[in-house]
Amino acid sequence: MKRYLIVGSGLIGRLLAWRLCRADHYVDILSSDDLQGTGSAGYIAAAMVAPATEAITSDAMVQTIGNKSLQLWPQWLAELPEPIFYQNNGTLVVAHAGDQAEMARFTRRAEHVLSTDDYKVLDKVNLAECEPQLAEQFDLAMLFEQEAYLDNRHLYRLLAQVLATEHCRWQHCDDIESLTCESIDSNCRHYFGYGSAIYDAVIDCRGNGARQDIGDLRSVRGEVIRVHAPEVHFKHAVRLMHPRYPLYLVPRPNNEYVLGATVIESDDMSPVSIRSGLELMSALYSVHKGFSEARILEMSAHCRPALLNNMPRISRTESGFRINGFYRHGYLFSPAIISDMVAILEGDTGQVCFGEYYDV
Repeated sequence: MKRYLIVGSGLIGRLLAWRLCRADHYVDILSSDDLQGTGSAGYIAAAMVAPATEAITSDAMVQTIGNKSLQLWPQWLAELPEPIFYQNNGTLVVAHAGDQAEMARFTRRAEHVLSTDDYKVLDKVNLAECEPQLAEQFDLAMLFEQEAYLDNRHLYRLLAQVLATEHCRWQHCDDIESLTCESIDSNCRHYFGYGSAIYDAVIDCRGNGARQDIGDLRSVRGEVIRVHAPEVHFKHAVRLMHPRYPLYLVPRPNNEYVLGATVIESDDMSPVSIRSGLELMSALYSVHKGFSEARILEMSAHCRPALLNNMPRISRTESGFRINGFYRHGYLFSPAIISDMVAILEGDTGQVCFGEYYDV
């Protein structure tokens, strides 16, 4: 049994803490966020696990890593004390008549990157059978059946509860802008009453908070709107082609939906702009008229940490390891990469699947 210090309690930090506790290790967490993780990018996210549709606009390796996570998510969620809303009905990709050029480019890219088993092209009749309300607005769709989404807010709450009962201590702290051996030891003595020498390793999971320590780390802003729409009954995640950026619509329990835009290159953490808000709400209405009477529950913005290749990286530091760079793929990549991180910490290198992305 070992003892680890995790700095940061966003999606990666709390998932890693949970898996280490499940492996019978002791974990301390230092975090400038609250226990519920409301300051985390993962708290704002739509929480899609979409290996194929993400690979189309990035790299085939995204699908390989994502498929590993798609396999792990149901296994991990089954270990929690209560069921999490997790749907694996797949993703539907649609486009309005004026955006068919975007759809054609997306389709050509899918043909190049993916296997023909990864998706189906649906005409209006097939779409009506698959998602009747969506067929009211669209004549054509691409169906990616091997994709899922989950209720991230519920996951965050449950992980906070589970970690409070496992071999874990969570301590709120001030922002740690630079993580050095000296700053770690100082913070440990201040918040825990002992030095950092007791830890087998310190794992830096600060995300954007590590910008001072990672020269090639950048931010990608995401803006979302959450609504309650009793008249809308989608069971698939929906991606809407758009000339400026992809839009995604993801169901939540009780007819709630998250709609967002994903790729705004900015470290701006200010509230959602009027322009973005209007675009998001217009997109909702264009997908289904039932959203006209939807009630806005929340409009939020956050920045996701990204590296130059938009792929995650595990790297060795003088005090342990750093795990960062999940871009907009936090839920898509986290189980696969965290499993590798646990294997590295336990010295089981034979279980490491994606070592080409690590500097360990």
